[in-house]
Amino acid sequence: MQHLHLFVAEFGNASLNQQPAGSFSHYVLTAVLIEEAKLMQARELQADISQRFFQGHPIQSSRIPDDELGFQMQVAILQELRQLDFLVLSLVINKSKVVGEGLSQQEIFYKYFNRIFLKQFPQNFTSFSIHADQVGWPGFQRSLQHYIQTKVIQRDLFTPDRTYQLVEDRLAEPLVQLADFIAGCLGKIYCTSHSHEKAAFLFDLLHDRSFVDFFPFEKTDFLLSIPEHDQEKNELIAQIAAASAREALAQHHRLSEEAQAVLQYLYLMFRTAPDRLVEKYEIIEKLKKVFPNFSEQQLRVCIQHLRDDGVLIVSIQGKSGYKIPDRVADIAGFYNRYLNSIVPMINRLNICNRKLLVNSLQQVDLLQANSNYSILHELIKTLDKDKQPHPPLDLMS
Repeated sequence: MQHLHLFVAEFGNASLNQQPAGSFSHYVLTAVLIEEAKLMQARELQADISQRFFQGHPIQSSRIPDDELGFQMQVAILQELRQLDFLVLSLVINKSKVVGEGLSQQEIFYKYFNRIFLKQFPQNFTSFSIHADQVGWPGFQRSLQHYIQTKVIQRDLFTPDRTYQLVEDRLAEPLVQLADFIAGCLGKIYCTSHSHEKAAFLFDLLHDRSFVDFFPFEKTDFLLSIPEHDQEKNELIAQIAAASAREALAQHHRLSEEAQAVLQYLYLMFRTAPDRLVEKYEIIEKLKKVFPNFSEQQLRVCIQHLRDDGVLIVSIQGKSGYKIPDRVADIAGFYNRYLNSIVPMINRLNICNRKLLVNSLQQVDLLQANSNYSILHELIKTLDKDKQPHPPLDLMS
């Protein structure tokens, strides 16, 4: 493989204080990967975009208006960038989940997450140059550069073609501007405090080029005895679940605006990271940008309506979130969650009914007397049968 160039930029900041208006809910680190043979084409394209959209000024997300015209400008630039062969790797950090000694200090925050993000490159590539947009003040920049070079890059006699440098002048290395722009687009998709209601358009233009990781990464883990390598069924479940979401979105007149927005976000996350559990607060924060009074109770109602409409959405006992299923374990865990709720409820009904039957000498038997309760009566009978011991083996026959 030829020498690889990685251009790194960020969206958001390291501040964990999310109380002030305009605070960033997430911090997004992004690397744009371009092979050395494509650098000339990339620089020509960058110069053309700079001239056409920014009057020759550097390409910066902060220069793009935060309105419909600005959004259409982002879409148009992404369409232009698709002429170029590149990949995007990104780490989306949920700052509300960042805990640990010292991480509230910006210097430690930047070093910690840059190390997590950048360590994948020495593991996967032998020859590369990382060009990172500068952060912080000069003293910290020198400290960060030394830290990454010694703790992450680890250049030696066997891998001499590895470098890391902070780019002080974006005009000297203009391709960092492309990383800044794409980081801004990803921020509009994944940073719930700054996400755009039409983020799906940006996602569609980046999806086949992007690999996104999340911190922390919540996933379904039911600890059930499901065969691990049942890949064929997993793929079938993912296809059926995705189709159920697409069908509901296509017939959006059947859904409330809130339910449609919830499903759009869950489907977007499904397409990004199928095994990721999307926590309730994240969905609520996303919806509040459009529906300021959106609550957890409204989220539950939306999920109920979507499920009633045939959309496959699972949740996990003991965890606060939802996802579109992509594997057998998701469905089994969903069934298990309801089984753990329904069976105790039926048992309580049975205890109540037996108490009334015994103490009234069978004069009070509402389950038998009222046809509306026939299904409850059958469920109790089924559970009672399951409780009966198996008949002993007839060893003499």
